[in-house]
Amino acid sequence: MLWPDVGIYVGAGTSHSWTWFADIFERHSIYPVSFLDEDDFTKGCLDHIDVLLVSGGDTFAIAEGLGRSGAEKLENFIAAGGVYIGSCAGAYLPLKSSLSPLNQFNFITSRITNLTRNLPAPRKMAEKFCTEYGCQYIFHPVREAVMVKIVDGFLCAGDEISVPLYGGPAMTASDDIDVLGVYSGFTRETEYLVDEELAKETLIGKVAIARKHFGSGAFYLFGPHFEHPHYTAANRIVLEAMRAGRIKQKSSLTIHESSAGPRCDRKQFQKLRSEISNARIVAHALERMPCQWLIGKKVYDPDKIRVFLEAIWTRISKEEDENLMTTVSYVEIDHLFDLAQVVTGKLKHLKNSSDHNGNTTSAAEDLFVYLKELTVKYLSLYFRVRAALSRVLTTQNLELKTP
Repeated sequence: MLWPDVGIYVGAGTSHSWTWFADIFERHSIYPVSFLDEDDFTKGCLDHIDVLLVSGGDTFAIAEGLGRSGAEKLENFIAAGGVYIGSCAGAYLPLKSSLSPLNQFNFITSRITNLTRNLPAPRKMAEKFCTEYGCQYIFHPVREAVMVKIVDGFLCAGDEISVPLYGGPAMTASDDIDVLGVYSGFTRETEYLVDEELAKETLIGKVAIARKHFGSGAFYLFGPHFEHPHYTAANRIVLEAMRAGRIKQKSSLTIHESSAGPRCDRKQFQKLRSEISNARIVAHALERMPCQWLIGKKVYDPDKIRVFLEAIWTRISKEEDENLMTTVSYVEIDHLFDLAQVVTGKLKHLKNSSDHNGNTTSAAEDLFVYLKELTVKYLSLYFRVRAALSRVLTTQNLELKTP
């Protein structure tokens, strides 16, 4: 099966949920994946992909990081046939807004139904219940699994699918969108952050999946996290949207090529794995401590640290991937090891500061910068190696079939 080349945005404002895209792509053997930040937009990397995916995080920080230039690059990418898939924060980004810097991304006129001037009283999770939005507030009526009815545009139209909601929008049905799915109900797992009747009024029957055709391409907006790897039925919706756009002629090149130099050996790779293990141990200890950090407009818990580390650990701990990774350069693994040591050191500093009840927000913000960089660099390397192996196997299979 021919899949499009995809880019996952991992730049300013993104939280941990972009790693979920990587999980479902690997599950479906989709390896032509690039992990792009705001600088990659200016370097023309959108010209090399067919689909751009933007997941959860701080929408204001994403918009600020991309800026006007990023908005223009995004507009040109979609108009030329690219597909934009925005989930949660990525779904808020293209919606009409008068607030700077969001007003640079006014591509879709749908309104947000979970937006209010009169903030209701939260039933729980007051720290995650709302976000300031100019002189108004975006509030989150529920968390965890909700039901979405697929209205049109997908093979499973008419089905109801369970999918997690962690702060994403509910939208109105505007004239410029196709409504592909609506919030249809709650589940046993649903956590109500406001009164149940208000939650129903805000969500049920409102748009959960929207599509807007734009030039030769399209925007797909997902309020809930259809990319969450534990929801395989929801994942299929993401994969269908990916295949709805262009697929360019493939080349043997990738955006990020391997650096030259001697190859790493097994001992060096095992040293990296040991350092990731050390970081996981400290991160696990932090999870037992009562601490949270407000970074930008987003509240981070200690358990978000291990989401990044597990994205590496689940891959680096497999023997088959140890053999694969020894095909990359010594310099690349050495750089990853140095980054991993920095992460472990910052984790220990954060834990020690938390032990002494100090203000740890600055230390946590610093940690997440390096943690994301480490995860991005490892997954970029991992998917590049997997993509190269896939090309080799495809070539060999074609040669065997040639009479």
